[in-house]
Amino acid sequence: MGTGLADVDAMADALDEAQRMLADALICLAEAEETLRAIGAGEVDAFVVSDGADSQRVFTLSTADRPYRVFVENMREGAATVSLSGIILYANRRLAELLSCPRESLVGLPLATFGGGADPIDLHEVRGPSGLGATVELDLVDSAGLVVPVLVGSSPLDADGEGLTCLTFTDLRAQRTQDRVIAQLSMDQAERMTDLQDAQAALTMQATHDALTGLPNRALVVDRIDQALAHAQRTNRRTVVLFVDLDSFKNINDSYGHAAGDAALRIAADRLAASLRPMDTIARIGGDEFVVLAPDVDNNFDVVGLGKRLVAGLSDMGDELDPATPLSGSVGIAISTEGRGTAEILIKEADTAMYHAKSLGGGRVETFDAALGRRVEQRSAAQRMLQAAIDDHRVVVRYQPIVDLATGVVSGLEALARISQHDGSMLLPPSFIAVAEESGLINPLGAQVLRLACEATAEWQRARVEERLTIAVNVSVRQLGPGDLTMLVQSSLEESGLDATCLSLELTETAVFDLRPDILNQLGQIRDLGVEIGLDDFGTGYASLTHLRRLPLSFVKIDRSFVQRLLTDKEDEGIVAAVVDLAANLGLRSVAEGIETTEQLLRLQQIGCNQGQGYLFARPLPPQEVPSAIARTDW
Repeated sequence: MGTGLADVDAMADALDEAQRMLADALICLAEAEETLRAIGAGEVDAFVVSDGADSQRVFTLSTADRPYRVFVENMREGAATVSLSGIILYANRRLAELLSCPRESLVGLPLATFGGGADPIDLHEVRGPSGLGATVELDLVDSAGLVVPVLVGSSPLDADGEGLTCLTFTDLRAQRTQDRVIAQLSMDQAERMTDLQDAQAALTMQATHDALTGLPNRALVVDRIDQALAHAQRTNRRTVVLFVDLDSFKNINDSYGHAAGDAALRIAADRLAASLRPMDTIARIGGDEFVVLAPDVDNNFDVVGLGKRLVAGLSDMGDELDPATPLSGSVGIAISTEGRGTAEILIKEADTAMYHAKSLGGGRVETFDAALGRRVEQRSAAQRMLQAAIDDHRVVVRYQPIVDLATGVVSGLEALARISQHDGSMLLPPSFIAVAEESGLINPLGAQVLRLACEATAEWQRARVEERLTIAVNVSVRQLGPGDLTMLVQSSLEESGLDATCLSLELTETAVFDLRPDILNQLGQIRDLGVEIGLDDFGTGYASLTHLRRLPLSFVKIDRSFVQRLLTDKEDEGIVAAVVDLAANLGLRSVAEGIETTEQLLRLQQIGCNQGQGYLFARPLPPQEVPSAIARTDW
């Protein structure tokens, strides 16, 4: 009976299956041999441990798990696998290091062996609720008996139906040390924070309060005014700002010293504060200037009455200082309705009203209104005009001859400032000098006039119009700052080449009323240069014999108001004669201003006045007309 094709195919399939089974068997054999080799070589691929009295089990890791074994072996944390009864089935090198115990000695030991004495290891706590894992802190004890605090993390593992627990052990010794350091640092930081808070409070106090009086400063009162204005917008109430300035405070510093001035400011602060309501704020914003905020006031509040109380409180300050030193204060008031304006606007308006009070004699209260605002705007416009003229060098000088009354010869000139306008007209001093004084522009204005006058006079001398021609220039008290005028005179003389003996400076009588040591010292320095000093408008101010003796004067000028009434008023004629005699007795020249008639000239000659100027001789002349005026000898 022959063999069919179907039988042959079946035999071939059977042979293939047998070959596959043989291959699988060889693989298993190879794996078994590798396992036995690893066990024999101590690679810990498998452990045989007893878990109970009568049972032994072999736990293995196949070669496919080697990457994970490498990872576990090189972990920075300790790792172990424990059985249900807590027997250590596996431990990595790091755990052996933590417990100072050889790894082969760990395997097979109960985890409780390394418990911390009084607090044994609770496996239920380690495994967590329902054995699903947990994280707990434990204190283990290593083989040397040293406590090793660890953070233990657990997770369940099912291996061949056997419930195991995988554990990780994180060494907490460094963290505990760090915690102690942090705790100490925290204590130190708390102490330093207290110091910093104290320092910050001190800095805040310094930043918001005046060091001398302890009152709020400008920054703080501005903030409070703005807050009051914001509140007033919601309540339709009024906000009142008062600007207070002590009258003649500078006299206290100059007469009694700065310590007395500081004492006066502290007393003033106390007096002003005593006149206010509890909700009001008083601040010192600089020098002898104070700002008062009266917030949330209605129409029945007597604002002017509050200002008068402040003035009255300041007027009694002399009782605490020196009864011989009269003191007063000027107060300006600005009122905002329904939150109008800003803090800076109200302070500026109150400041403007205060200056108006001072211009009326001081020791009084004035309120800012629209009319006063218009006057201020006019002054501001005049100030802008003057500043533009100075910047554009439109300051020009006219020269009025000064004639020797005995010979009729021009002996000198007085330089008079003018402002050239764009339309070609000229502004005279009454329209801009007051603004220049108030704004401080008198300094650049005076500097330009002095330089122009020195340059023109030097040119006339070089042209031999008159080799010893002198020029007189008016000087404001505002120009007598610390050393400023002396340096200006020196530079003007050097730049022009004019000899110092050909220059005269004229000070008004009111300018030298307060003979401060610094003013006298600077005038002396200028006189030492060879420059003459004269007293202008004599008889209209408060100069006395003391002033004439202490000032380094070379001449006095008799005010035009006396000269104009010379022939009609016996008293004025007597004053002129007395001034001429006084000047002669003190070795000073006498110069009469405002001579307009021949009769006035003759009477002055009879009295013995040395020099004179006025329309009788010539009006102020432009530079090009000066040479011909100097050449005349028939005055």
